[in-house]
Amino acid sequence: MATLALAAVGAAAGGALLPGGLSLLGATLSGAALGSQIGALAGSYVDNALFGAGGRVVEGPRLQKVHLTASTEGAAIPRIYGRVRVGGQVIWADEVKESRDTSSSGGGKGMSAGGAPTSVEYRYSASFAVALCEGEIGGIGRVWADGRELDLTRLVTRLHTGSEDQTADTLISAILGSDAAPAFRGTAYIVFQDLELADFGNRIPQLSFEVYRAVEDFGERIRGVVLIPGSGEFVYATEPVTQ
Repeated sequence: MATLALAAVGAAAGGALLPGGLSLLGATLSGAALGSQIGALAGSYVDNALFGAGGRVVEGPRLQKVHLTASTEGAAIPRIYGRVRVGGQVIWADEVKESRDTSSSGGGKGMSAGGAPTSVEYRYSASFAVALCEGEIGGIGRVWADGRELDLTRLVTRLHTGSEDQTADTLISAILGSDAAPAFRGTAYIVFQDLELADFGNRIPQLSFEVYRAVEDFGERIRGVVLIPGSGEFVYATEPVTQ
């Protein structure tokens, strides 16, 4: 809008100030045309300053609250044998961390009143502990987050197998203090440290774990295994048949 207005004002002023025009490189420009170009250039600068993107800060969405995976007070702690897939219960969580990523895009042709626009994106990460089952377990296998398999080698995690003499996790001790940090003895749990939440819609995902626990002395008591019970010519004989 300022471009049109100042172009008209410039044309009128140029015609009044330079009635004979201006000779430049063998060509003669009328005062009105010259004033109109100068006014249009000034108006474009004003429009860009008022309505353009130059100098603006464009911020991305910010997280208002965090949705936790299952965390129910008084929930039973499962006892497992062999290899079982279990869901977890969040037993500890720290405050969600927020970080800012600032980037500036390059400007286009022409003058820009405030420079290129600045884009600000917010990223979030969370540290939390998930109880698995009653300990002591042998370890965990695959882990799923929202139904998709999670690669633990790319994350910072610590597994506590649930022994009766296990110590508190180092991260929980650093945040709560060594005297206040629970060790969760007898409970197997895993700690996720600074898990990036962007891939999960900026929330803690629903987690499930493949947990291993050997049955005490079970292997030593096995003498044999019948693969197909009730099959054979002499399986119902009351005396052993050796020939």
